[in-house]
Amino acid sequence: MAITTGKVRLSYCHVWQPQAPQAGGEPKYSVTILIPKNDVNTLNAIYAEMEQVKQAGITSSWGGTLPPIVKIPLYDGDGVRPSGEPFGPECKGHMVITASSKTQPQIVDINVQPILNQADVYSGCYGRV
Repeated sequence: MAITTGKVRLSYCHVWQPQAPQAGGEPKYSVTILIPKNDVNTLNAIYAEMEQVKQAGITSSWGGTLPPIVKIPLYDGDGVRPSGEPFGPECKGHMVITASSKTQPQIVDINVQPILNQADVYSGCYGRV
């Protein structure tokens, strides 16, 4: 299932050039997506998709039994990161997802036309993912 978010803020936006993790490793394209907590439609779609994936994992990955703790990619920006550090002030009032890929994402405008000017998509801008 594909989900298109409502209006979100992009943070740590590396969609034009891949970036290697600080700890080393293969460079990837990535973006942290800040979803306003009041965007109920987007959040409900994400929760529904995560539940479908979790149910599929019961048979495909977990031998018929749901583990007691299932790691999910959605975090509360008012809380702490998986590392235990607090999220930055830009994350307050948002749910947070970080997406990454070895292949460059398609970057398009509202008319689904490729965005060629790299200055149009940057950390802090708003868009739909």
